Amino acid sequence: MKKVKFGVVEKNIYCEERSNALRFVVQVSPLPKVSATVALDQFEQGLAWARQKRVDLLLHKKANLPVDTVFPEASATTAFLPGDVLIQDVLDSYRTHQLAKLAGAASESSRLKKLGEWFGHLKLAQLPPSFIEDWQSKRLAGLLGSGRVRKSDMTKHQRHYRKHHSASDAPLPAPEQIAKVSPQTVRHELVLLRRAITAYFKEKQLLHVHGGWLTSLAIMTAELPERPDPRETRLADKPLEAVLRAMNNREHQCYVLLAISTTLRRGELCTLMWEDLNLEIKEIKLRAPGHYSKTKVKPRAVPLMPAAVAVLKKLGPRKSGRIFSMSAGGYSQAWRRAADKAGYPDVRLHDMRREGISRLIELVEAPLETVVAFSGHSDTKILQQHYVKLRAAVLVDTLTNRAGADRLLTSATLSAT
Repeated sequence: MKKVKFGVVEKNIYCEERSNALRFVVQVSPLPKVSATVALDQFEQGLAWARQKRVDLLLHKKANLPVDTVFPEASATTAFLPGDVLIQDVLDSYRTHQLAKLAGAASESSRLKKLGEWFGHLKLAQLPPSFIEDWQSKRLAGLLGSGRVRKSDMTKHQRHYRKHHSASDAPLPAPEQIAKVSPQTVRHELVLLRRAITAYFKEKQLLHVHGGWLTSLAIMTAELPERPDPRETRLADKPLEAVLRAMNNREHQCYVLLAISTTLRRGELCTLMWEDLNLEIKEIKLRAPGHYSKTKVKPRAVPLMPAAVAVLKKLGPRKSGRIFSMSAGGYSQAWRRAADKAGYPDVRLHDMRREGISRLIELVEAPLETVVAFSGHSDTKILQQHYVKLRAAVLVDTLTNRAGADRLLTSATLSAT
């Protein structure tokens, strides 16, 4: 512990030892003095509290507020030390107050559970930069849970590891049996932890007092893993047919086909209602789920290409009700099982959105302004960067039939070589 200076520590701040504890007093005249008591080995934390309280009192005085309106929590006998907040309490608070508002609640719930296993027993002050760096390196290496692999490629030991391994127990498998975790996964987990911490301090109305401390916290400033390159995965007709056959469920198959033919997001497809379908004008209205505060789903009219109409006719149509019965996460799991079985473990359900957008441009020659009417992108830069991945062979076949394609080089020019 740092040597404690009793008496006047800094301007307006006093400290004294009482009954094996430290009592900090902050006095800004003419406001009443406020005090807090901390353990003997928490001088730095107590001083941090006193400095922040001094700022609060000075602002209170400058605003010329009545003396009797000094912050009520300032007179507490024990200082609130933000570093003592238990991370499990932070995660539980986020699960209770924020999770239901998110469109991706299922996946975020799974991440919260893992974060609780790794960090739940710690306090915020127990997350120094070295701890975060060590956790990142282990997580990326797959030592805190294996990454994504095909089940058919996994050994018995590896399957057991994926199911039972935790951060503290169970023997580590050999390095060659561990699948590394993608940087994007680690980014998601760290960002979620940061959001949970910020939400906790907002919920407890502590940001105005401890916001400065929070922004300097190691977990809030730690460098995230490098963002991976945008995915370029496409799926040709034959592999797509193999995955659909492996699904062996008509509704699941139609969900995938509609994802391609409409380019809608997973969650958007799950909000579609039969009563919003108008086959006469080939349009379906998309509703925004009102109970989500954070969602990309915006209400709009979605045009239906002949392929989309054919898929909807296979499913119904019916008078009312949801077109698809499961959640987006349920269809993702169904896709993953079928893709693994068909031999395409690296293809995700969300890749079908890219497939549909790219096919609109390749086969229908739709301009970006038209594609946006299908995909709902508000930023064409994101659309081009992540979703327009055109295949050279298809483009050549399309353009070869265009007038003038045979005049790029004349026969005289070719014979000159």
